[in-house]
Amino acid sequence: MENTNELILTGVYPVMNYYVGIDVSKPLLDVYWNNEYHQISNDAEGLKSLLTLLAHSESTGNKIALVTCEASGGYERLLVKTLRNAAYPVHVAHANKVRAFAKAKGWLAKTDKIDAKVISLYAQVMEVLPAKYPLTECQELIKEVVKRREELCDTRAQEKNRLDKVSNPKIKKSIKAHIKWLDKSIDELSSELERLSEDTEVKNKIELLTSVPSIGVITASYIVAYLPELGSLSNKEIAALVGVAPYAHDSGLAKGKRFIQGGRQRVRNCIFMSALSSLRWNPQLRAVYDRLVARGKPAKLALTAIMRKLIIMLNSIMKRNTPWLKQEATG
Repeated sequence: MENTNELILTGVYPVMNYYVGIDVSKPLLDVYWNNEYHQISNDAEGLKSLLTLLAHSESTGNKIALVTCEASGGYERLLVKTLRNAAYPVHVAHANKVRAFAKAKGWLAKTDKIDAKVISLYAQVMEVLPAKYPLTECQELIKEVVKRREELCDTRAQEKNRLDKVSNPKIKKSIKAHIKWLDKSIDELSSELERLSEDTEVKNKIELLTSVPSIGVITASYIVAYLPELGSLSNKEIAALVGVAPYAHDSGLAKGKRFIQGGRQRVRNCIFMSALSSLRWNPQLRAVYDRLVARGKPAKLALTAIMRKLIIMLNSIMKRNTPWLKQEATG
């Protein structure tokens, strides 16, 4: 087979697959592919010029195999949305994975320009794939609402903790007024979630999830927004994705305790609260918990098992597209 140099000499140019790496910051996007660097503004005008650059590259007969950026606290959202609307394959990488890749390669220097190249090479070497389950517009809205609601709930908890530690009447009054405002705002966001749950894009999913005792609209909204893969993966895969799958910790003859780690924290936190609630409202899951404790399992381990059973149950419900069945909890 002719090599690349021979093809070029004969005027035949091979098609190149380009892996575009983008380092995202609030004002700028540093873009790298095929030994080219571009710096553009992180706004509508800048993204328009990025699409022009990508289109020009493809007009030469080459292919944009993947565009990869890191999750950057939300500053990447406009970029990802624009690229997906333009039908480009997109992958949002975890920053820790990209940094670990750079360290493994011995690349210790870090600038925006270097980061863009590292992201590009990470995507190519690690053969990452574009997101299979991108969020719909309604799911994106739900994600924003549940995140904001969570922030306000955290702030309310902080204010309540401060309330019994101050003696100044004016400060107490200020804290109480703030708590009252937070209560009202949280209620408004909860109502907004109820409204969004009636949208045709997610209504069926919300109804299927809330058919399970202990799963309410708030938890279902978190799952819809942060776990779009539910119902499309195997039980082992979905348990690992949430972070409730036990991992071995063995070395040589030593057999360590299995443990859970990683996963999607927001979903896991919701499943934890639902598992606690299910001990009261779901007799079948309560029976499983009691059996594990009776066999000498620590309460924390037994509760983790209930979390895993609950997420697997939800996965099965979404796969078959039918509501919860009473016997599932004992299956």
